[in-house]
Amino acid sequence: MSLEHESAQETGKGAVVSVEDGHRPWSILAVVGIAQMLAMLDSTVVNVALPSIGDDLSVSSQALQWTISGYVLTYGSLLLFGGRLADALGRRLVFLLGVSLFVVASVGAGLASTGAVLVTSRVVQGVGAAVLSASALSIIIATYRSDRQRNIALTVWSGLGVIGATIGVIFGGLVVEYVSWRWVFLANVPIGVVLALAALQAVAPMRREPGSRRLPLRLPSAVAVTFALCCMSYAFIDLQDGADRSRPWGFLVVGAVVLAAIVEYERRSTDPLLPLFLMRIKTFSLACAGMVMAATLLLGSLYLGSNYFQKAGGLTPLETGFALLPLCAGSLVAAFGIPSVAEKIGMPRVYLGGVLVQFLAVVALAAVIWNVGSSVPTGVVIALLGVYGLGLPTMFVPLYTFGAAEIPERHSGTGSGLLNTFNEAGAGIGLAIVAPVAAYIAGTQASGGTPAPSAEAHGIAAGFTVAGACSLIAGLIAVAIVRAFRIAETAGT
Repeated sequence: MSLEHESAQETGKGAVVSVEDGHRPWSILAVVGIAQMLAMLDSTVVNVALPSIGDDLSVSSQALQWTISGYVLTYGSLLLFGGRLADALGRRLVFLLGVSLFVVASVGAGLASTGAVLVTSRVVQGVGAAVLSASALSIIIATYRSDRQRNIALTVWSGLGVIGATIGVIFGGLVVEYVSWRWVFLANVPIGVVLALAALQAVAPMRREPGSRRLPLRLPSAVAVTFALCCMSYAFIDLQDGADRSRPWGFLVVGAVVLAAIVEYERRSTDPLLPLFLMRIKTFSLACAGMVMAATLLLGSLYLGSNYFQKAGGLTPLETGFALLPLCAGSLVAAFGIPSVAEKIGMPRVYLGGVLVQFLAVVALAAVIWNVGSSVPTGVVIALLGVYGLGLPTMFVPLYTFGAAEIPERHSGTGSGLLNTFNEAGAGIGLAIVAPVAAYIAGTQASGGTPAPSAEAHGIAAGFTVAGACSLIAGLIAVAIVRAFRIAETAGT
C-alpha cells in the first residue's frame, strides 16, 4: 500500500484534525525532511570556513568559535519551546516562522561586516532552526499514523538530518575553496524561500475540533526552561576547553537547579509545558537516553575524524571533506535500507545492530590509531569511518520511531521538542567529553617529546576510546529496549 493511499484512508482523533487531510504526504515529507537537513547542515558547515572568516573580518579565534557555539546554544535551548509554539499556534504557522527567521539570519550572516554581526546572526539562525526543527517533527507525528507510514517518514526525516550533519564539512570546504565563505550562509536563502512556498502548498493549516481549546504558551515556564537549558548548553560548550575550571561547572549546576525547580512546579499544572507523563513511559524514556548516546557518538566522532585528517594526516579542510564522503555514503545507504529490514527483524533489532556497528568501528579506530599513530594509511581510517557511517541512521531512526510512537497528537510539538532536546544534549556532551580528553592526551604526549602529528593521533585515539565506552552504554540501552518490546509483545498475545 502506498503512503498516499494509507494516509488518505486514515482519519485523526483528538483535539486537532490532522494536517494531511487533502494533501499529499510525500510532499509534506519532502518539505520537512529538507528543512531538517538544512538545520543540521548548518551545525557543521561553518567549521571549515572559520579560518577564512577570521582573515576576512579580522576576528579572534575565540570570537570565531561563537559562530558555531552561538548556533548550537540557541538551537538546543529552544527546541522545547518551539514545540510548544507548534502545539499552541499551529504547526504550519510555526514552521513558516522558523524558516523565515532562518532565512533572514542567513542573509545577516552572509553579509556580515564584523564578527559581532556574524555571531548575532548565527544566534538568531539557531532560534529559527530550533523552531523549524521542532515543528517539522511535530508535523510528521501528526501526519503519519500507521507504524509503516511513521517508520518510512522518520527514516527519511532523521536520515536526511544525519546526512546534513555529515555533508556540512564537505559542502563548506567546496564553497570556501571555490566561491566565498559568505555563500556558506547565503546558499540557505533560496532553499529557505522554496521551502516556505512549498510548505504553504503541502501542509494544511491546523484545524481544531469544535469545543477544543488551544494549549497555553506558559511563557514564564518557557523562559525558565530556556534559561536552564541555555546554562547547561553553555556549560557543555565551555567544557570543551577543559574541565579543570569552575565556570562551566557553575553554569551546569545553575541550569540543573533551575530545571529541577521548574519540573517540580510543572508537576502541579493541568497543561504543563514539560510533557512529564512521557518520561514515565519506558520506551520513550529509553529512547531519550539512547538519543543522548547516539548524538554523543555522532558529534564526537565527526570531531575526532576531522581532527585526525587535518592535524595528524596533514590534509587540507577540502581534502578532509572528501575523506568524510564514505561516512556520508554509508549513512545514506543504511538510512534507506532501514524500512525493509525493520519489517523483517523489527526496529528494536535494527537499533541493536546499529549500536554494534558503531562500537566495532570506534574501537577499531581507537586501536589502529593508538598503535600506529599518524602513520595509519588514510584509506584505513576512511574505510572505518565508512563502516561507522552505516551505524548512524540505524541508531537515530529507530530512536525517533520509538519516541514518536508514544507522543499523542495534542502534544506532538512539545513531545518532539523534548525528544530533540535530548538529541542536542548528547551533541553537547559528546564534544564536552572527547575534545578535552583528546587535547589532554595530545598535550601530554607533546610535552614528553612526541612529534606533533603522533601526539595528536594519540589524543584522537583516546577520544575514540571514550566514544567506545559511550557505545557500550548505548548497547545497554539497546538491550533494555529489545527486552521492553519483547515483554510488550508477550503481554499482547
